Amino acid sequence: MPNRPNRWTRARHAFVPVLALAMAAPLIAAEPAAADPGWTPIIAKLVNFALLVGLLVYFLRGFIVAYLRTRGEAIRQGLTDAAALRASAEQQLLGVRLRLSALPAELDVLRHRGQDELAAELVRIRDASAKEQERLVDRARRDVELQFRVARRELIQHVAELSMTLARARIEREMTADDQTELIDRYAAQVQS
Repeated sequence: MPNRPNRWTRARHAFVPVLALAMAAPLIAAEPAAADPGWTPIIAKLVNFALLVGLLVYFLRGFIVAYLRTRGEAIRQGLTDAAALRASAEQQLLGVRLRLSALPAELDVLRHRGQDELAAELVRIRDASAKEQERLVDRARRDVELQFRVARRELIQHVAELSMTLARARIEREMTADDQTELIDRYAAQVQS
C-alpha cells in the first residue's frame, strides 16, 4: 500500500495556494480605480470572506463533525438514560404509592395487634399477681404455723418448768426425811432387780 500523506500534510499543501490567493485579493481590491470603483471592492471582500470560510471549513470540518457526532451521541445517550431514569422513578413512585395506600390497613392491623398484646399482657399480669398473692399467703400461713409451733413448744416448756418448780416447792414443803429414805431404798431396789 503506497504511503498516503495524512490529512494535515494535504491541508498544508492546499493552504499555501489559498493563502497566496487570500493575500492577493486585498491587493486587487486596493488598485486605484477610476472614478467609479463599482463592484470590485465588494467582490474582493466577498472573495476574502469566502476564502476564510472555506479555509475554516476545510481545516475545522473534521473537528466540527467529530464534535457534532460525539455531542449528538452524548445527547442521545443522555435522553436514553433520562428515559430509563424516568421509568425507574415512576416504578419507585408506584411502589411508594402502593405502600402508602396499604399504610392505613397496616396501621389498623398493628393497632389491633397492640390491643390484643395489651389484653394478653394484662391477663398475664393478673395471673402472675394472683400466683404471687397465693404464694405470699401460703408463705405467711407457714410462717404463722411455724411461729405457733415455736410458741406452743415454748409455752409447754414454760409450763413444765413452772410445774417442776411448783412440784419441787411442794415436795420440799411436804416431804420428810423418812419419806426421802423410803424413796431412796425403793429406787435402789428397782435398780438392783
